[in-house]
Amino acid sequence: MAGKDEMAKIAYEMQLYREEAQVIQQQLANLQINYSSTEAAVQTLENLRKLNKDDGMLLPIGSGAYIKSKVDNNDVALIDIGAGVIVEKPVPEAVTFLKSKMGEMDSVKDKLQKNFMDISNRMKMLEESANKLMEKLRADKEIKPYKDEDVEHQEYR
Repeated sequence: MAGKDEMAKIAYEMQLYREEAQVIQQQLANLQINYSSTEAAVQTLENLRKLNKDDGMLLPIGSGAYIKSKVDNNDVALIDIGAGVIVEKPVPEAVTFLKSKMGEMDSVKDKLQKNFMDISNRMKMLEESANKLMEKLRADKEIKPYKDEDVEHQEYR
């Protein structure tokens, strides 16, 4: 019976780790989306600096959609610095700020990937423990010693 309890405990822990791994994978996916968006903003700002006033351009607005626009001012950008606060920054500072955010995202990604690997390793150890326990349970069942009390005695007349 102790073996079955141990197997149930291992199964429960494995389920918790699977759920945690799924959460980390979702966080990594969201982080990649944000990173790509920030990277696109940096590229757009760097390209914008090369244009002259009144030059025409296609302005990406997301999901592969663009609007035609003319450059009115390519010296400053409006940047969301967090909590919905938007500030005006010179383009070089805006690029530096966004690249800094990308660096922070890289750091978070590294931590998430490390956590994912730690969970994967723990799951592998639990799987090995479960396999060993299953082998032991099977062996115990096959080599169960004969006990007289295991046999029902019947009286014959």
